[in-house]
Amino acid sequence: MCTWKKWIRILTICLLVSLLPLSVAEAKEGTVYEQFEKDSPANQSETKVIPEPGKASVVPYALKFIGSFLLILLFLFIVLKYLSKKTKMYAGGGPFHALGGHSLGNNRSLQMVMVGDTLYLLGVGEDVNLIRAIPPGEEQKRMLQSVAEKPIDTITKWGSGLKKTSQEKWDELLIKQLKNMKSESDQPKRGGE
Repeated sequence: MCTWKKWIRILTICLLVSLLPLSVAEAKEGTVYEQFEKDSPANQSETKVIPEPGKASVVPYALKFIGSFLLILLFLFIVLKYLSKKTKMYAGGGPFHALGGHSLGNNRSLQMVMVGDTLYLLGVGEDVNLIRAIPPGEEQKRMLQSVAEKPIDTITKWGSGLKKTSQEKWDELLIKQLKNMKSESDQPKRGGE
């Protein structure tokens, strides 16, 4: 049996045992008929003594709460460990790194993938098309630096984090870089004409 399945079973059993009631209630008054006879008009002249309830201790409840809380934390920790191992298994790693993407419409997107030392711009739709391969060099360094850039000013970082999602930030950055690439590719043509 897998170790994680064993741990899930153990945690389930511990959780069920911790939820068992702490005490059992007993009927001290007897049957309904005895209570009716006791409350009959013939017995009204007697003074009724109200029994004092037993003083309940808070300690067992506190221990139960703390134990359950720690058990839940342990269960979450085990689940997160399991999920992190699974994502590492599927991440692939190696020479392939997905740097991001930009949605272009229904089931269409532009993806930036680094394979080895080469950066690829891929159009993804019903099929995958290579738009451009960017070999190692100055242009690739600028693209990678722009992807890795973060705002230095903490106020700017907090403000931009509150206003925009990470997808919106990535979209702006990608559009800016694409415009820069277009303007750079147009400049040598104009100079040669």
